[in-house]
Amino acid sequence: MLGGIDWAVIALYFAVIAGIGIWAGRKGKTTEDYFLGGRRMPWATAMLSLLATEASAVTFIGAPGDSFSGTMWYAQMAIGSLAARIIVATLFLTAFYKLKVTTVYEFLKHRFGEATRGTGSAFFIVTRLLASGVRLCVMAKVLDVVIRGIDFPTALALVATIALAYTFFGGIRAVMWTDVVQFVIFIGGAWLAFGLLLSKIDGGWSGMLEVARNAVADDGTAIDKTRIFDFSFSFTSGTVFWAAVLCGLFQSMASFGTDQDMTQRMLTCRKPSLAKRGLILTGLIDFPIVFTFLLIGLALYALNATSGFARGVGGTDEVFPTFIITYLPMGIKGLLLAAVFAAAMSSLDSALSALSSSAVVDLYKAYIKPDATDRHYLLMSRVFVVLFAVVLVVVAWICKDISGVLVLAFKSVSYTYGALLGVFLLGLLTKRGRNLTNVIAMVSSVGAVVLLRNVTSVAWHWMIIIGTLWTFGFGAMFPGKRVRHEPA
Repeated sequence: MLGGIDWAVIALYFAVIAGIGIWAGRKGKTTEDYFLGGRRMPWATAMLSLLATEASAVTFIGAPGDSFSGTMWYAQMAIGSLAARIIVATLFLTAFYKLKVTTVYEFLKHRFGEATRGTGSAFFIVTRLLASGVRLCVMAKVLDVVIRGIDFPTALALVATIALAYTFFGGIRAVMWTDVVQFVIFIGGAWLAFGLLLSKIDGGWSGMLEVARNAVADDGTAIDKTRIFDFSFSFTSGTVFWAAVLCGLFQSMASFGTDQDMTQRMLTCRKPSLAKRGLILTGLIDFPIVFTFLLIGLALYALNATSGFARGVGGTDEVFPTFIITYLPMGIKGLLLAAVFAAAMSSLDSALSALSSSAVVDLYKAYIKPDATDRHYLLMSRVFVVLFAVVLVVVAWICKDISGVLVLAFKSVSYTYGALLGVFLLGLLTKRGRNLTNVIAMVSSVGAVVLLRNVTSVAWHWMIIIGTLWTFGFGAMFPGKRVRHEPA
């Protein structure tokens, strides 16, 4: 149970976040302020906001759960992810800044036309609702486990309402500055948890490695849980080197280059060189973050091997929360819960802002009311923030009985990310592709991936690669118009 000190720490966290959100959002008088912070945000703020959004509650809970039940294979994806960020920085961001876009799907309009832009925006909205709904579900599961008296529906409403409040009033500026604070709490809480875990394992660091290297799988076979690399080749396993690295490459190119949730904060910098610097640095910082959470999973396994504290938990996603509520003293317990809150809300708030910006700029302004005032679009931006918050709660409720959130989060985007990445690469690398055929390519790509997932045993890690190649190849069969490099 939580004590008074724990509640005080959590209350202080929410007070600080609310204060920063109100302070940061006080200048948001136009849609450019609301969506892009007036294009004057510091690059370091954009970098930390990216890291906070990427390292969500799925990372905080899911990555330790994955290494607790398996190995450290997930670290291989960080290699491909770093390469992807370099490609996005040099290729994608250059084009986006030349066109001075508000959303990345405006690039598709300039390059191909409204139909491709609208389809890309719709694919993003569906993708982001699925992925962020999973993240919200994780947060609610944690609260359900560790706080007596708060059930899953109450937890959903609580987290969604808090993130909605400061995003509604402050826009992207409030999102980014609160993300900075939340990243510090998030990573600090992870390091603190790992240190406390080691202190409870016989032999500390060496004891943890000894148990992890001599682990036993569920089927009774020996397994080295510290293993990272597997250089065998298989289309049915995603933990092998080639699948993990290529998945990390394509997944991160899609995430940072075609997902408004991630690219939005990179477009808030004054110059493309600053945005590129921040993006590439996130790829380097990502390595110690990934290893931190995978090592937490190994430490949890080693502690459970001697204490059995995780016996009877509902799934691997509940192992870390169970440790928090079982072992940590008052005050520290509240700090770790604040870290979990920070992980959840740093991804939820940015999703609400990105979804709203795409809905208003790419759909509402383009198809419903193209000649309204900026004040009207600012009002509709806030309306869409509320609407998407409700939808995310519904998605999270649907996902509540599914275990293995780390894999679920990746699976949820593997169906549509390939279509998005394929059409962006078509526009950036070639002079081919037409409006109508691009739409057909994207829709058929999703159909092909769904079919493969249902009739073959190919691992989900390959699906985004297949979807990208399908969309790119289909679209490249048709000649296109000249690429435009100036704003419309």
